Amino acid sequence: MRRYVEGDSDAFEELFTRYEPRAYVFFLKRTSSPQRAEDLYQELFLRIHRTRDRYDPSRPFAPWLFQIANRLLIDDHRRAFRNHEVPIGEREPQSERGGSETVVADREQIDQLLDTLSPEERYVVQSAKVEGIEYPELAEHLGKSVDAVKKMASRALQRLRVAAALESVGPLAR
Repeated sequence: MRRYVEGDSDAFEELFTRYEPRAYVFFLKRTSSPQRAEDLYQELFLRIHRTRDRYDPSRPFAPWLFQIANRLLIDDHRRAFRNHEVPIGEREPQSERGGSETVVADREQIDQLLDTLSPEERYVVQSAKVEGIEYPELAEHLGKSVDAVKKMASRALQRLRVAAALESVGPLAR
């Protein structure tokens, strides 16, 4: 990324080749829609191109990329919610547990719970627990110690569990 910021257009091709599969899988797992995943990862690389001047070369590239990806995904979910879209992959057959209405309601409640976290806490929780990014890499990206990032994640998860128990949200209350 440093080379691309300095004007080497071949560096962007290398970044795309290296991170395109990871970005696509990131979006595919979260949208269950190959078409939506493809649209989102293309938008991701377009945003990287547009915001290349904001990249801090002293920080690792992958967390920056996935932070942008996560924001794109959040925007996409909000847009879909406002339009009341439900991707085909997220539809579930009616079951004895309450059907797709319960699944959608649980997801909405989880999103509301996550919205109670600060942006930094949400980034740490999603990066560490969803993306599998290691704490040392997150600490370096955030300019904090590894212990501080672990403590932030632990406290944020504890608050989410307490809030989930109070609201009796299925997936987080367990």
